[in-house]
Amino acid sequence: MSHEDWYRNTDWDALTEEAFRARLSRSRSTRPQYLHIQAGYLADRYPTAALQLIEEYFATGDDVHVPIALCTQARSYRTLGDVDGAIAAYKRALDWEEAHPNYISTARVDLPHLIAVKFITREYEYALDILTTRFKPMDHQFPSARYLWNGCCALIADALGRHADAREFAERALRAAAETESPFRYHRSVGVVRSTSDDFGRRVERLARP
Repeated sequence: MSHEDWYRNTDWDALTEEAFRARLSRSRSTRPQYLHIQAGYLADRYPTAALQLIEEYFATGDDVHVPIALCTQARSYRTLGDVDGAIAAYKRALDWEEAHPNYISTARVDLPHLIAVKFITREYEYALDILTTRFKPMDHQFPSARYLWNGCCALIADALGRHADAREFAERALRAAAETESPFRYHRSVGVVRSTSDDFGRRVERLARP
C-alpha cells in the first residue's frame, strides 16, 4: 500500500484498521472523504466494516458526499443479503439528490438494476420512473450507461409482459455493449462495457435473441 493509498485498503484486519485510524486521527477537514472512500473499497468484501465507516461518515455532518456514501451503504447491505436495506439506502440517495440537483451518484442506475435482477415486482413502477425522469440525453453518452439503462428497461419490460419492448431495449443494450470506444477523444476506453458475462448480461442477451 503506497503512502497515498492508506485510505484505499482492499483487505481489512485489526492491524490495517489500526493503521488507517492512526492516519485518520491526523486528518480534519478531509476526514469525511477518507471515511467514505475507504468504506467503498470494503463494501463488497467487508460489508460490516464498511457500514461502520459509513455511520462514522454520517456523524461528521458532511453534506458533500452524502449520495455516494448512501450508495456504499446500499452495496454493503446488498453484500449482506439485505435487499430491503439496500433499496432503502438507494432511495435515500435519490431523495437527497432530488433536493440537491447538483449532486448525483450511481443510485439512479444501481437501484433499477437491483430491482430488475432480483425481480422485485413491487418496485417496478418506481424503477421505471427513475429511469425515465432522472436521465438526460447527455447521460447516455457512454456505452456502459446505455447498456445498463436499456438492459434494466429490458428486464423490467419483459417481467411486465411487454415482450416486444423488452426485445428492443435488449437489442439497444447489446449494441451499446459492442461499442469499443467512448466519445472522448483522449479517453477512448472510458465508459465502455467490459463484460456481459454476468447474470444481467446473459438475461439481456436472451431477450435480444430469443
